[in-house]
Amino acid sequence: MMRILQIAPAFFEFQPGGTELCARSLHRSLLKQPGVESQLLACVPFWHAKPGAGSDFLTPTSGDAETGIAIRAFDHFHLSQLDDLGVLRSFREFLESYRPDRIHFHHLLYLGVEGIAVARQTCPKAEILLTLHDYYAICANDGLMTKKQDGALCYAAQPHACLQCLPEASLEDFALREQGVRAALDLVDRLIAPSDFLRERFIAWGVPAERIVHQPNALPEGWEGMAALPPRDRRPGEPTVFGFFANIMPHKGLDVLLEAALLLKAQGVESFGITVHGSDKHTPGAYKARIAALAERLGASVSLRGGYAHEELRGLLAGIDAVVVPSVWWENDPLIVRQAAAVGRPILYADLGGLAEAGQQSGGMAFAACDSTSLAERMQGFIRSPVHPAQQKAEPALAAIDGQRQWPEKRPI
Repeated sequence: MMRILQIAPAFFEFQPGGTELCARSLHRSLLKQPGVESQLLACVPFWHAKPGAGSDFLTPTSGDAETGIAIRAFDHFHLSQLDDLGVLRSFREFLESYRPDRIHFHHLLYLGVEGIAVARQTCPKAEILLTLHDYYAICANDGLMTKKQDGALCYAAQPHACLQCLPEASLEDFALREQGVRAALDLVDRLIAPSDFLRERFIAWGVPAERIVHQPNALPEGWEGMAALPPRDRRPGEPTVFGFFANIMPHKGLDVLLEAALLLKAQGVESFGITVHGSDKHTPGAYKARIAALAERLGASVSLRGGYAHEELRGLLAGIDAVVVPSVWWENDPLIVRQAAAVGRPILYADLGGLAEAGQQSGGMAFAACDSTSLAERMQGFIRSPVHPAQQKAEPALAAIDGQRQWPEKRPI
């Protein structure tokens, strides 16, 4: 019996992001595999739920073999968990009890670089994987690789430039951060990059090419083999509906989409609508005000629907004609692109980084990133001549992620 441990930065129920969904989906897929025993260990920061008295472990979900570990504090800058007498001791005890053959980290958040060291020390024969779902290891600005002042793209982490985003830090701080992260990555047997673009960024940062493999995200649980949606049933003259699916944050580019819509209206194009599905719970105040102002100018042409449950996504996709993904950061392998393609919904995507890679693979239509004029032209073309692409096959299957046989051999201990 092979024992596999998936480690997520949070429970999807508390933090419904792609990283959390990937970890949970892999775990639940492995539960169905013969000869495999799986556990999901998800971090539970104190703002998600308080730990019980006398224990660092929680069971906040009804999922099988899903355990939470309480996180009371964390150094986000250094990606460091220093609570050796609390969190790390409890993590060590969990590993000693479960004794996994493979430990699959899905982020450095909350257990931190020390968590990988504890895993290596406690389970020296176990294979340790780390999926790089974003650029956190490289970039201290929430892993976005964009400049904090104006959102401009970064192409590399350079301490003198990083100081412009985080002036409260010092050059020594950045050096120590990089040293700690690199030391942790050296303890990992395989680094997994969901996109070729992200893989190239980490190679440029100094990770040896042979240590990082490209493995696209699989579709999450419940989406494998899902039937394609028919084209939306529209009455003659009914507007084309474009859908946006993401949290309302500056790097997701909703403002680019709304500005493109205003350009269309200025050209006399009225036969469209935009539905925005995404939470603004963490939206910066200035950006929230900007979106509100753009939405007011668009009037009935835009509908801000708020957040949605993952289980609702297929139904929401059925109510639109095309998905627009206007992100203004590099992205990695966004699940919404894979999910839209899986049910045959057309995708308009910004030609940028990992998003461009996923969009091209999914048969989408590219527009120039950060360019509302380019997006408006693409939207107008779609309004005139809508397309309904063939359903895309999900590759790879969930079971293949942790059963991959084409990776290089495990490094000797």
